[in-house]
Amino acid sequence: MITRRTAIGITLIVLIGLTSWGLAGALEEQKYIDLGKAEYNRGNYDAAIYLFNKAIDLNPDNEYLYNDRGMCYMALGELETAISEFSKAIELKSDCVEAYYNRGLAHFKQGGWGNEGPFDLAIADYSKVTELKHDYADAYYNRGLAYNQLFHYYSKPFSAEVTEKYTNAIADFDKVLELDPTYVLAYAGKGNAYYRNGEFDNATAEFDKALDSMALILEQSDGKGLAGVYASRARNYKEMLELNKSISDYEQAIALDPKLMIALSHQASNYVMVGEYEEAIETYDAEVDILENDPDYKDYAWGYYTYKGRGACCYELGRYDEAIVDFQTLIDDYESEYEPLAYRYLGMIYTAKGDTEKAKQNYDKAVELYSGQIESKPDSYGTYNDRGLCYLGLGEYDSAISDFEKVIELEPNYVDPHSGENLYIEAHKNLGIAYSASGDKDKARQSLEEGLRLANEQGLDETATEIENLLGDL
Repeated sequence: MITRRTAIGITLIVLIGLTSWGLAGALEEQKYIDLGKAEYNRGNYDAAIYLFNKAIDLNPDNEYLYNDRGMCYMALGELETAISEFSKAIELKSDCVEAYYNRGLAHFKQGGWGNEGPFDLAIADYSKVTELKHDYADAYYNRGLAYNQLFHYYSKPFSAEVTEKYTNAIADFDKVLELDPTYVLAYAGKGNAYYRNGEFDNATAEFDKALDSMALILEQSDGKGLAGVYASRARNYKEMLELNKSISDYEQAIALDPKLMIALSHQASNYVMVGEYEEAIETYDAEVDILENDPDYKDYAWGYYTYKGRGACCYELGRYDEAIVDFQTLIDDYESEYEPLAYRYLGMIYTAKGDTEKAKQNYDKAVELYSGQIESKPDSYGTYNDRGLCYLGLGEYDSAISDFEKVIELEPNYVDPHSGENLYIEAHKNLGIAYSASGDKDKARQSLEEGLRLANEQGLDETATEIENLLGDL
């Protein structure tokens, strides 16, 4: 059995290798099995499937052949077919540990944000593995990773059921370390559990333990596995707004895995948060190069964030024509919630270029789209803020004031670690701008002074300076 481990903070690429345990059939069957395994190990998955088909023709009741063929389909990304193969192996042998384990991996790979059901299926399969083989550390590890996907501090307060998933994740990673103290990736898994529960100091301590054993991580996985641990600690530092540490860790992650898109994306936003727009653009350029030249990333969702982020940086630097290209790409090539934001930025850009007609056209389109989003999700405070900014650009101050007041009503006074902004404070600032533009200087001052108080209270120095300047201009 060939086993390969890797760090999972962001994505799952752990595979258990092909097996031929119990295969004692005819010499010809064994020949196809050996040839199939060799092709699999070379990455020739279609050829391996052909050879395993030949072996199955000779011995259709051998569960391990279906397991092996399922591994090929999983490597090809054909997850439903892979799951069907692993299920066939289990049908033939109800205690086939390898098939349960691999089916759990396939289910995990199907899961994602807003699609948590496959993680529950993965947990069920890993639980069956631990029932059949009590000391299977990899199964506890991967079950812990699946539990990690089912809670996030954004959704606090947790129900008792969700809290139990967090507790189970910690217990699984502790069990891994009990079974194998050298399995240091479990520290990273535990760190991610603490991170997702909002315990950032505890998370840092676990990531530090993992990174104290870099050689073991490389032995247990590869450079990408180590990159995942650095990226996970970097993300944790970002939530703590320790941006220099976050930038340093993302540099390490990207050096180890230059195509780790989430690290590139978060690094770019780090640079934006510290005002280093040129560095951010260079990072976005690296993302665009991957998106445009690597077929594996052609439809990758990070394209939404990449063109939006680079366009915004170009706008900040006055590189308006480049910004227009990026936002138009976002509109033309990506169907996403960011389409109205692209129109809003185009309104800002054309205003800066002095083309008031095009500015109005784009602001109007943004307002139309934002209004549709608000209709379907009326408690979306971020959308009210964005629409309010459009109304500001259009000079429709009463509508802008109404939207910013709605943000203050709905927004939970929270600093977004990706932007470094607190929309509750931004709404007070924007409300002050709208009142000032409408001629009500007293209400403008009240709103700005409240925003300044909150910004100072939360240590948002850049925002505080911006508000002080606005107060000085009243």
